[in-house]
Parts: sequence; C-alpha cells; structure tokens
Amino acid sequence: MKKQHILIILFLMGLSLGCKKNENLDREIVGLGGDTWEQSELDKWLYANFTKPYNISVKYRWDGTEYDNSKTLTPPKIEKVQPLMEVVRSCWIDAYTAETGQNFIKRFAPKQYVLVGSLQYNSGGTVTLGEAEGGVKVTLFNVNNFDKADRSVAKRVLKTIHHEFTHILNQTVTYQKEFLLITPSGYTADWNNSTGFAAKGFISQYAQAAPGEDYAEMVSIMLTEGKQGYEAILKANTTASAVAQIRAKEQLVASYFKETWGINIYALQSRVQIALNETAPLSPLTYLGFGKNNTALTVNPDNLPGLSADFKGIFAAAKTGLALVGNAGRILDNIAVLYPAANQMVLRLNCRTSTGAAFVANFTYNVTTDANGNISLALASSDTNAGIIASGITSLTNYLTQNKFTYKWFYSPDYASEYIGLFKTADPTSFFFGVPGN
Repeated sequence: MKKQHILIILFLMGLSLGCKKNENLDREIVGLGGDTWEQSELDKWLYANFTKPYNISVKYRWDGTEYDNSKTLTPPKIEKVQPLMEVVRSCWIDAYTAETGQNFIKRFAPKQYVLVGSLQYNSGGTVTLGEAEGGVKVTLFNVNNFDKADRSVAKRVLKTIHHEFTHILNQTVTYQKEFLLITPSGYTADWNNSTGFAAKGFISQYAQAAPGEDYAEMVSIMLTEGKQGYEAILKANTTASAVAQIRAKEQLVASYFKETWGINIYALQSRVQIALNETAPLSPLTYLGFGKNNTALTVNPDNLPGLSADFKGIFAAAKTGLALVGNAGRILDNIAVLYPAANQMVLRLNCRTSTGAAFVANFTYNVTTDANGNISLALASSDTNAGIIASGITSLTNYLTQNKFTYKWFYSPDYASEYIGLFKTADPTSFFFGVPGN
C-alpha cells in the first residue's frame, strides 16, 4: 500500500514537470510546415502573374506530400519554371481571357499548379505528362526538359494544360450526350496497345481511353495544333468515314463552347496560335506550297476585309486597267496564288468578259528564297490570256516582281478565321492575304 502511494506521488510530480507554464506547445514541428525561405524574384513574378490576378498558386519547391510516393520523381530546375509558366500564361490564361474576360479564369481555373522536373512513369509502359485532381490541382511533369523556343515541347505542355482545363469545364457543365454515340465501340481501357486509332474516328490514341478523354483530346489538339495543323491531321486520315466522325465531334465541341460558355472555339484557337508563335514561330510555308496541305491562296479584296490600303489600291488599278484593254470591258473578280511545282508560283486572275463568260489568265514566276525565308519573283512564262491582258494589270504584276516578300499569318477582326499572306519585306504596312486551299 505504501508503495502505491509513492508511485502515485511520483506520477503526479512527472505531470507537473511535463506541463511547465513557460513551455511553448504551439511551436512548428520540423518538416510539417515549419520550413521557411526568402521570397525570390521568381516567387514575386509568380505571385504577380498568377496568384494576385487569378488566385492560382504555383508550387515548384519540393514537397513530398504533393506526389505519389510510389513513383521516382525529381524536382524542377529553377531556371525552367518562369519560361514554362510564361507560356502557360500567354497560351492558356491570356487566350481565354481575351475571349471571355478575366472572371472566367478566376472562376474555373485550378487553384494550384504543382511542377515536377521528371516524367512520371507508369505500369504498362505509359508516362504521365499532367494530371488534374478534382478541378483544384494540376500537376505538370517533365518540366526539366522544357524549352519555350521548341514548338513541339511547348505544344506538349499546352496540350496537357488545355486537356485538363477541358475536364474542369466538363465537370462544371457536362458535354452533349450525343458525343458518346459517335464512336461508342471504339473506347478501350487498353488504349495504349490499340492501333489504328485514326481509322476508328479518334483524333489521338489516348482519345480511345474514354469519352471524356476523347472530348478533352479534341479540344486540346484543336487549340494547340491550330486550324492548319488540325486540318493537316484530318487530311492525312485516308478513311472518309473516320474523318466524318471526327468532324461530327468537332461540331459538338464548337457548339458546346459557344452555347455553354459563349466562346468561339475557332477564335480561341487563333489566339492560342498567335501567342505560341510569339515564342516558337511557325512558318506558314509549313502548310502552304507545292506538295503541302494547301497549294493555293484565294484573294478577293471585295469580300475579304483587312487587306492593306496599298494593295487594295493596286488591285483597284488592275481592275480598271483590265477593263480598258482593247476597251473590251473585261472584269477582274479575284486572284489566286498557286504552287504547281517546287520554287514556282502562279498568279491566276479569275476574270469575266463583258458578256459574263468566265476566263482565267496565268502568270508563272520562278521563286528565289533568301537565307531569312523572304522571296523574290521573276516572270518565267504566261499563257495566251495573260499575254492579251498583261498591259492592263501592270500595277499588280509589277508589285509582285519589284518587291521582296515575307510570309505571315493573318486573322479576321474577330479571330475566328485564319489566313496566309505576304507583306513587303521593306514595308510591312503593304500586304495581302487569302484563304488557303487547293
């Protein structure tokens, strides 16, 4: 009994010693939120460009609680963070903001971006480039291999961003049920081992994973490839029924964005491309020229607003001059620029006689390209009709042969339409552009 009293007294003494009034029980536990660092210039830039205007935090310092501990991952290199996020800002946030206003991104953007230096390798041989969690957090992998001047690398990041953001929009307002009915039998959990996705009506291999992934792939590829890149993908698909299925999906995507969010997906597509071209330029000749996706440009100043005043004056003079040749009253409707062979260009004038009979006149030029990609034209030949009317349209033919030109992308005032054209290298205020086609 005496021993029990002694043990109780010792226990109470231990409690009193363990609860001294001057002991701080609220101090941080090391490794559980107690780490601090001095705010860097990068931190200030991220705050000014993401956190302050859009309430988006960008986490690049390593924090093991943010990652799958079963994976081997590495932290991002500091020097890669700002270039990456500059592209994210210009090609995602700024593009959407220009179409919808700042509140759209404030409302729907994920509140945290977490950056990882390496890829995340998965069982089955796939890798993860990005992932979203409940529309709140997006993790971007492979940051250490980012190069904003490398268009293919920048597009991979942007494809992930736009893909995951599409999921967020679809989780807020679901897409049309008709989308699931276009290629219902093509979806498979074993998508990475599936072959021939294009012939099955899918824009990418991963689009076969599930209808939601298919939808997000449609949006992300349309935006990151741009109109011409997207059209090139469809042109390479030799299965007409599959192209029709992808077109049907495109129509549903366009109507969903317009009817649900008030966004013209094609204008958004143009804005993404304009921003991407500022850091990783893409020459229009990628898609225009002999053997390319487009082999002609149609230029109609009467129906195509935005051409330079200089060129419109030259075209008007050609119309007047043509009518005066032999006092025959011929009419110039429009012109086309064709690419029939390597290093050749044809100026085709689409005309009518005074009685309304259509005829064309062709002037063929040899094309010389300098080290900077600028072109010069020298007349090689002309057909019979061109020979007859040549004296009346010298304002136009002299314009082409007496100047050096540079190719450029052009857009309609609402950004919904994309064109390709040329401006005078020595005077960028003088230019013309047309609708690409064949």
